[in-house]
Amino acid sequence: MKYLIIVCLISNVMWSQNLDSHLWNNRVILIMADEANAKLAEYQFNVLKAEKNKLKDRKIVIYKCASNSCVFYNGEAATKTIKKDLSIKGFETVLIGLDGGEKFKSKKFEKPSVFLDLIDTMPMRRQELKNLNKGNE
Repeated sequence: MKYLIIVCLISNVMWSQNLDSHLWNNRVILIMADEANAKLAEYQFNVLKAEKNKLKDRKIVIYKCASNSCVFYNGEAATKTIKKDLSIKGFETVLIGLDGGEKFKSKKFEKPSVFLDLIDTMPMRRQELKNLNKGNE
């Protein structure tokens, strides 16, 4: 059932396999938009990218999919564009946890703090912070 929503929204098996590579390694924020909402998707993407250090600290990668391409951003390298035949309607952001489960979904622009604060309440993130603090003692 992991990434089932991705398979439903983007019916391309190869694309789903790309997302599966993040399982247990990264949290994923998906930004999806049709042509009419492409500017909103770009704005959401840029606002999140501006939080580079916070994204990296929380192991977050971003996929922005609009029209017929997806842009991948991991906070380290330049963004990569992947051409895909997509069938997206409207605008939506989805947060996927380290375990591959959907943690949050919204059909409107969200401030970065919505994602970051939610992640900070998750048990795995709290354990990461606990382990980090033990290492600093």
